[in-house]
Amino acid sequence: MSETTNENQKNETNEIQIKKKAFLMLHEDNFDEKNLEPLLLIDNEKIHIVMLKKKWNITMYYIFQGKKYLKIWLDKKRNLLAYFDNWSGDMFISKKQSTEYIDTFNYIVSSYGLICEDKNGQRKKIALEGFDIIELATKEFLEHDKAIFYLICNKFT
Repeated sequence: MSETTNENQKNETNEIQIKKKAFLMLHEDNFDEKNLEPLLLIDNEKIHIVMLKKKWNITMYYIFQGKKYLKIWLDKKRNLLAYFDNWSGDMFISKKQSTEYIDTFNYIVSSYGLICEDKNGQRKKIALEGFDIIELATKEFLEHDKAIFYLICNKFT
C-alpha cells in the first residue's frame, strides 16, 4: 500500500497543471523579413521551419503551411494570443538559424486540453480557455501540429 502512495506522489510531483486563457487577436500583422529569425524544429526526418520575431520583449512565432500562416505569442498578462491569415510570396532570411530537436516530445490532445511530456518525464496538463487553438492546429495546420504543440508546451507555459 505504501508503494502505491509513494508512486502516486512521485507521479504528481512530475506533473504540472496549467490553465491559460487563449484569444484570437485580429490585427494588422506586419512581418518584415529583416526582423525574422529562423527556428528549425526537427522531428526525426521532418523539419518544421518556424520564424521568430522579437519585438518589445515579446517573441512571436510564425508557422507557415501552404498559403496560410499562424502566429502565436504571449501578451503581457501571459495569455496565449493567436492570429492566422493567408500569405504567399518568397522570403529571404540571412540570419543564422536556431535548431531544436523535438523527436522526444510527446503530446496527447484530450478533452482536458493538451497533455505534454518532455524527455525528462516532466508532464504538463494545459487547459486552454477561450479560443480553441488546439482545434485550429489539428484542422488547419495538421502538417505542423506537433511543432505548434511543442511551442505551446515549451515556450508559452
